[in-house]
Amino acid sequence: MIDRSALRADALAGLTVALVGLPQCLAYAMMSGLPPAYGLSTAVVAGLVAALAGRSAQIVTGPTNTTGLLVLGALAPHLGPNGVLGPEGLPVLATLTLLAGLIRLVAAAGGGAHLIRFLPESVLVGFTAGAGLLIAAMQVDEALGLTTVTASNLAGELAAVAASLGGIRVLALLVTVGTVAALSYGSRFAPDRPLALLAVIVAASLAAFFELGTAEGLPLVAERAAVPGAWPPGAWPDLDLGLVQRMMVPASAIVLLGTLELAVSARAGGARPDLRREMQAQGWANAIGALASAMPASASLTRSALLRIGGARTRMAPAIAALLTLPILLFAGPLVGFVPQASLAGVLVYTAWRMPDWTAIRRLWNATPETRLLLVVTLAATLLLPLEWAVLLGSGTGLVIHLARTAAPRLRLLKPAGERLVPTLPGEQPDAVVLEVSGDLHYAAVPPFLTEAERLIPDRCRHVVIDLSHAHEIRFTALTALEQLAEEARHDGATLMLSGVDDEMSTLIERSGSALPWQPAEAEPGLSARRALERLRAE
Repeated sequence: MIDRSALRADALAGLTVALVGLPQCLAYAMMSGLPPAYGLSTAVVAGLVAALAGRSAQIVTGPTNTTGLLVLGALAPHLGPNGVLGPEGLPVLATLTLLAGLIRLVAAAGGGAHLIRFLPESVLVGFTAGAGLLIAAMQVDEALGLTTVTASNLAGELAAVAASLGGIRVLALLVTVGTVAALSYGSRFAPDRPLALLAVIVAASLAAFFELGTAEGLPLVAERAAVPGAWPPGAWPDLDLGLVQRMMVPASAIVLLGTLELAVSARAGGARPDLRREMQAQGWANAIGALASAMPASASLTRSALLRIGGARTRMAPAIAALLTLPILLFAGPLVGFVPQASLAGVLVYTAWRMPDWTAIRRLWNATPETRLLLVVTLAATLLLPLEWAVLLGSGTGLVIHLARTAAPRLRLLKPAGERLVPTLPGEQPDAVVLEVSGDLHYAAVPPFLTEAERLIPDRCRHVVIDLSHAHEIRFTALTALEQLAEEARHDGATLMLSGVDDEMSTLIERSGSALPWQPAEAEPGLSARRALERLRAE
């Protein structure tokens, strides 16, 4: 039996998303160097496939601003003089979209949904802030009514704009400023209205009524790229090995960033989604979209939030949003052609302005030197490097910092005092000590551990216990280092024993044939180390 109340809620939420998403999809496609129709075809195909294949009722899949920047960087060598991809470049687009889908499917099958928790928040915040600044800067030529710039990076955009400042069109600038102002002030008084759509409709209506265009100082969408009232042309992916290799890095960056957007969207409001299933849905959306004139798609943060706010209850809501976009694509193309490029630039500038999380930036900046470094590196890389490398550089820097933090375990030298273990004081030479090891003892952490342990253990000590109760990731390399310490102790006339040995460590000792004496781990803190000392003294 159909739940009419749920269907009504889904239909209203889907309608809102479709209306708000219309100008966004047009703007993101043109920002990516594609004709505007490809933004709508992506919203239809990728949005519908992801809605049917996924499980979450609050995820909208389609063109996004950050993904659009990555697409622009990948397609830049193939764009025409007007900054738009021509028919000869469609196989490249299909290849990029297909790779973005296949990588997602492989990542989902391989547990990739769990990897996103290793990406520091400072990387995400830094990239989002940098992407916002970059999106705004890349709209300067459209905002000023200049000849379209085909640059795919900040330096190229600013250089081209500086060389064309004599051609500024005042009318285009007024439309851009008016759009941003309308969205800024309107969001305060009517935040639940499709303000971006209304602003674009007003601008397009005025342009059509007064017969405005480039000659009058207001370039229109139709003058840059044709907007037929039909499904946009497509092409089969080109599986040439050289092209696949060139597209692999930007496709991987699209997947990484898209997975982050997916996780943020899916977990909003305290939801606990099946991220593996949602990644698969995004993968199929892109893989099928590659064969149906779509650009790479990801979860949209803004449109997904609208579904949640609108009270969507089932996957029918994003599916309805996708289906409602179809008639606009098939029948309203000529009307879309009247949209001024400056009005879409205004929509993007307003979106970019709201992207940075200034509160998070301030907190991360004040938190630790590591978070500050990650924030600055990612932000600078986003502005100065190809965008796909910026994402990977931020992730790689975060990984390096994590490895550096775990490269050396923390050691504390203790001595027995009755029934307790207390820290040794500088210069003390007790005859029995406990070296407490905290942290990872993987292969990279062994050399600093060995050096520090040799420095801390007193020369005149006769009984040494290495307490592993708080040590992790103990492997064969660590075992050989412990054997080396035991041999050095024996050479100095002392004896060494391990304490806090868990089942995994004991198995490693036995299977490797090690002769190291050891004491099993105990639930009571310090008990295993004290018993090891008692055994050493008794022997």
